Amino acid sequence: MSGMDRLKTYTEEDLINVEFKFSRPNSRIFFTGVALSGKSTISPKVAARIDGCTLQNMDILRLTAQIVESQKPEGSRNPFVFLGSCDAYTAVGNGTFTPESLVSGFNNYAEAVSSQLEWILPSLEAQGARDVAFEGVQLTPNIVKRHQNDTTRLIIVTSTEQQLRENAVKMFGDETDLLERYSAEKLLLLQNEILKQADQFPKDKLLIIDNTDTVSKAVSSATGFLFESGLIEPR
Repeated sequence: MSGMDRLKTYTEEDLINVEFKFSRPNSRIFFTGVALSGKSTISPKVAARIDGCTLQNMDILRLTAQIVESQKPEGSRNPFVFLGSCDAYTAVGNGTFTPESLVSGFNNYAEAVSSQLEWILPSLEAQGARDVAFEGVQLTPNIVKRHQNDTTRLIIVTSTEQQLRENAVKMFGDETDLLERYSAEKLLLLQNEILKQADQFPKDKLLIIDNTDTVSKAVSSATGFLFESGLIEPR
């Protein structure tokens, strides 16, 4: 029985215990979703199931972008790299919060940080780091689409208003400033923007996970998608 035939006999719960490898070289998996959606919990568990998969958090690229911008004269620095997904609106117009300024600020922030991918991806290939998973809110469908090819997959992790509120309390406790910065209202507006952009992404290379069940279910859903779409196979 081949590895693919054997995989079909596994239940969804068994799927997280299967070890995989990439089917083709230079594979790229992009995980995105708003803060507190669970993507940073799910992505390392998926990457750990795939032999040779290196996980790169986009916060490292954000810090790199901040260092680069800090070397420039103050007046020519990109302000968005020094902000975050939920407060980048403060660099739009007069800095007042509106749904429109929130989305505009978020997209500018994502563009500023993700611009690092333009030179990082070719450098990774040149150094032999062929198969990489990237995780970060900055990886919007519009940005990933620029790097999309036959070995690229995008996984969007979504959540509900209630779960986002619960996750915020677990993460921030009673820190009012952080609870306000990452309010469910703002996160849902950004989630809707990500899903809107996903409408233009190739459907056979896209998975949207409704992360309202167990982590193991989300991990098995992601690995199953990567297998079914031909990016990975059982070892």
